[in-house]
Amino acid sequence: MGKTPINLKGIPTNLEETQAEVEKLKVHGKIIDITTPISPLTQTFPGDPTPAIERVCTLEEEGCTVSKLSFGSHTGTHVDAPSHVLKNGLTVDKLELKNLMGAALILDFSSLSGELTAGILEKAFRNMGAPENIQILLLKTEAFFRKQGKTGEFSFSGAESGSQDMEPGKEKPSSAYLDESGAAWIVEKGFKTIGIDGFSVDDIDSETLPAHHILLSGNLNVVECLEFSSIEAGIYFFLCLPLKIEGCDGAPARALLISYS
Repeated sequence: MGKTPINLKGIPTNLEETQAEVEKLKVHGKIIDITTPISPLTQTFPGDPTPAIERVCTLEEEGCTVSKLSFGSHTGTHVDAPSHVLKNGLTVDKLELKNLMGAALILDFSSLSGELTAGILEKAFRNMGAPENIQILLLKTEAFFRKQGKTGEFSFSGAESGSQDMEPGKEKPSSAYLDESGAAWIVEKGFKTIGIDGFSVDDIDSETLPAHHILLSGNLNVVECLEFSSIEAGIYFFLCLPLKIEGCDGAPARALLISYS
């Protein structure tokens, strides 16, 4: 990534300025939907419920359409609440929404796989010429989603390419994820929200979820399963509002980017 200085003149610093900035961006900026949609075909984290949408009222019978929705709290683009991994952690309805909107820096790690360490993040941050006071960090990776096959074996698919069965003896593909030092770096830099296009900020095979624990203990919002396939690195205005589900460990969200030009 080459060094691209970023001008943050006019970036909002509080909720009132944020609201005013949104009004200006509606006129001048391009709105980009970066939400992974929810449908019966939506890929889910291994073990999570499969989404189901059932029509319970029809125009022909009841004069209106109503559907019954069934899916896990971490389906599609979603926000993790601290209670996802922390005892007595905040639930998703208690999150500060102001921390889920504002200027965001997208860093592109789609050419990397494996751990994103503090050193890797710091180098990418400095190469972008990013300001120190930005509060939202978004990570673009070459996300691979794991899916249950008919045989009961897990297979991997890229976000663009559809399902691909693993070849015998072939090492599974791996996208970039945060290690403990990378997660600690994000907390130390003072970010309020971290987002990623993969299923997890941790290694998908992790059982202890160290990055989740570090980030959520550090009062960061964690957003996962964002759609960055057509998004370039840079600064955008970010909006992400999770469903207000009382007492829940997370919730699906609608996420948008608005360009500054």
